Amino acid sequence: MALHNVTEELVKSLFANEFLERRKLECSCQQCKDDILAIALNRLPPRYVVTEQGGAYVKAQYLERQLQLDIVRELEMASEQVAKHPRHSVEMKG
Repeated sequence: MALHNVTEELVKSLFANEFLERRKLECSCQQCKDDILAIALNRLPPRYVVTEQGGAYVKAQYLERQLQLDIVRELEMASEQVAKHPRHSVEMKG
């Protein structure tokens, strides 16, 4: 296994599989989605691993509800920021 940021994997998974199902984004274009992910990931601590066992250990830690809520909170704040200041014109809304 190469160097891998487990936080990124978890955030992307939660964003795609739960967050987008529960929250309607102001704009759902790929640029806005990527901006939300980037902002949230920059606010969360990275967890790098180089083995499958390390990845499993970090994922097990994220079974704690508080860590999941931390991710949701950052995604929520990032989505609000992107909605207020999208990096494209209003006409491009997806």
